[in-house]
Amino acid sequence: MHVVTVSRQLGSLGDVIAAIVARSMGYKLIGPDQVRERANVCDPEYKDACSVYESEKGPGFWERFFFDTPSFTALFKSLTYEFASQGHVVIVGRGSQLVLRDVPGVFSVRIVAPKHIRVDRIAERYGVSKEAASDIVRKHDRERRAMMQSIFDHDDRDWALYDVVLNTTHYAADAGAEVVIKAAQNMTVEPEPEDLLAKLAAMATAKRLETVIKKRLTPGVAWQVEVTGEAGGRMILSGRVGDKRYKDKAGDIAKEFPDVSSVENELKVTELSFGY
Repeated sequence: MHVVTVSRQLGSLGDVIAAIVARSMGYKLIGPDQVRERANVCDPEYKDACSVYESEKGPGFWERFFFDTPSFTALFKSLTYEFASQGHVVIVGRGSQLVLRDVPGVFSVRIVAPKHIRVDRIAERYGVSKEAASDIVRKHDRERRAMMQSIFDHDDRDWALYDVVLNTTHYAADAGAEVVIKAAQNMTVEPEPEDLLAKLAAMATAKRLETVIKKRLTPGVAWQVEVTGEAGGRMILSGRVGDKRYKDKAGDIAKEFPDVSSVENELKVTELSFGY
């Protein structure tokens, strides 16, 4: 097992369990600090978006923001693939279970607990009333769900995303970590490390390329463009654009992009007509 993703509810002990899992397995923990470091080297135009990615906040406005600026979604996916391609990592939150859901050999766990348990834990940890803790938990759950929906168009409560869902009502953090480690080590799907990491690196390159294409094309044109990649630098452009000029421009951008060896431009041109 080379990549573990940990999705968690506030107050579920998920952050503590993730840290114990990483330490026990000898893996690198990819949490808020690591995301901040990587965000600092992002293109300045993405600074605000990287901050949102780091804090996972902002329903409402951000739903429109990400729709109007599709390059940001591709950027965040590229960061996740980049982290995963390092191998031997535990990635906490940031929608990593959604981005990596189709990658064989990635173990994904969801850490949960009933709301009243989480409220009690938050109240004790921060020294606030249960009423205040309940408000914190409710707001956090709502914002997290809205953010995942706006960026990834998916609900993190889809249990099919996870190999294990762990309810920590009757588990301390150490015991919960033991369950996660044991489950991860006993996965039946275990691809060759080189194949897995090469695939993830190619996907990271593809999403970085997709970011640039969506940045250089207008949002209305770019939002249906998708780039996938294969080991060796082969990039495949798919989706739809409204004009052949945009298809050609996307192909030209791809051909000039670093680490790209070949490009298959499968973009469909759908010219819209509003006449009769």
